[in-house]
Amino acid sequence: MRSTLSVPFKVLVLSILLIVINQCAAAELLQSNAKMEEAATARISGNVAFVEPKPPAFLEVMLHESVALVCEAASLNGPAPLIAWLRNGKPIHTGYSSKIHTDTHELNADVVITSTTRSILYLDCLSTSDATATYTCVAGNTVSHVQTDTHLLLLPGQLNPRVARNCAVQKRSSAGTVRQPRIVMWSRNTLQLQGQAVTLFCRTTGVPAPRITWEFRYGQTGKTGEIRSITNDDRHVVSD
Repeated sequence: MRSTLSVPFKVLVLSILLIVINQCAAAELLQSNAKMEEAATARISGNVAFVEPKPPAFLEVMLHESVALVCEAASLNGPAPLIAWLRNGKPIHTGYSSKIHTDTHELNADVVITSTTRSILYLDCLSTSDATATYTCVAGNTVSHVQTDTHLLLLPGQLNPRVARNCAVQKRSSAGTVRQPRIVMWSRNTLQLQGQAVTLFCRTTGVPAPRITWEFRYGQTGKTGEIRSITNDDRHVVSD
């Protein structure tokens, strides 16, 4: 299931865009500078660049273990990026297009000041083939795309027998008609100019297909405020 929200905000800082610099912590300042340098290439014509958290190059796992790979990409002064995943070079079915580097029909072409997209790949109850595969995060927009690989390394042995039994039960249930809903890709931070439109992404998986709703909290950030559901009107367009 996928959902897109288009909103023309007068002053827009959606999701949460927080830059916190602790002047008393040199390590945090250096880390912040490193992130800025890492995303610097995204400033050129809306190019996409990975930012932290980024999937590791290698990850040690055990048989029947469950892991999650997190991938985040940013674009400055360009279209917001989308993220897809590959397994050994082949697209993983995640409920939306995985060919974002060649198939751009669902990519948003609206230029924003800055936009960050995050995706999580859930790998449940790893089999031997799953635990020895290479997973690729691909991020792109209508301007460019980037990708990074994570190689899983299977450690000897396995988790305790109880975990293995629970894993087998989970796999049998997931092969049926019901799977828990999960948000697998979403717009994390977006900053746009006054009077301009913006598109926010939300992609989910689950059986039956999850129902996606959008809400807006009125009031100061971080404080209790009125929560209103967003529906199609003269200022908002919600589409699948």
